[in-house]
Amino acid sequence: MRPHRAPKIRAEVVIVARKKRLDKDLIDLAMEIGGEEAVEIVKALAERKDATDEELAESTGIRINTVRKVLYTLYDMGLADFKRIRDKETGWYYYYWNLDLRRLPDIIRARKMEELKKLRKMLEEESGEIYYWCGNPGHPRLTFDEAMEYEFQCPICGEILMQYDNSEIIEDLKRRIEELELELGLKKSKKAKKSSRKSGKSSRSKSKKSSKTTSKAEAVA
Repeated sequence: MRPHRAPKIRAEVVIVARKKRLDKDLIDLAMEIGGEEAVEIVKALAERKDATDEELAESTGIRINTVRKVLYTLYDMGLADFKRIRDKETGWYYYYWNLDLRRLPDIIRARKMEELKKLRKMLEEESGEIYYWCGNPGHPRLTFDEAMEYEFQCPICGEILMQYDNSEIIEDLKRRIEELELELGLKKSKKAKKSSRKSGKSSRSKSKKSSKTTSKAEAVA
C-alpha cells in the first residue's frame, strides 16, 4: 500500500501560494517606491542575485542615478544588502547588490496597518460630516461650517454649493477597510465564519449523540 502523500502536496501548494504573494507584495512595494522603473530594477536584481549598479543600469536601460536611488531606498528599508569587493588589478572597490526579503512580510504588514488607520479616520470624517460642493471637478468639497463661512458659494467659481452625496465614497472606504482587515487577520471572512459555525454545530451534534449512546449503555448495564 502506497503512503498517503496529501499533506506533502498541500504543503507544496502553500509554499507556492506564499511565494506568489511575496512576489506580488514586492512588486507593489517597488511600484510605490519608484514606479515602473523601480519594478524593473527589482525584477532585474531578483534574476541576477548579485549585481552592481552599473550592471543593473545596463540590463534595464534605466539611468544609473535612478538605479542607485532605488537600491539605497531598498537598503534603508532593510530589503537589500551589498558586499564590497576589491578588484586586485585596479584596486577599485565594486559593490554587488542583492535582495534580502526576510523583513518584507513585516514591512508589508506595517504599511497595511498604517493604511488601515488612515482609512478608518477618513471613514469617520466622511460618515460624521455633511459636505457641500459646486459640482465642478477639482473644486473643493466643504463641510457645513466651511460652507456657512462662504455663504454657500464656491470659493473658486462662486457657484451655489449643494449638498454632496458621499455614500459611494463611504462604501468604497468600508470595502477597502474590510479587505485590509481580512488580509491582516483582524477579521474572519464570511466563509470562515460559516465553516466555524458548521463545525461547532457538528461537534455539538456528535457530543449529544455520544452522551445518548453512553446513557443507553448505562441503562442496559
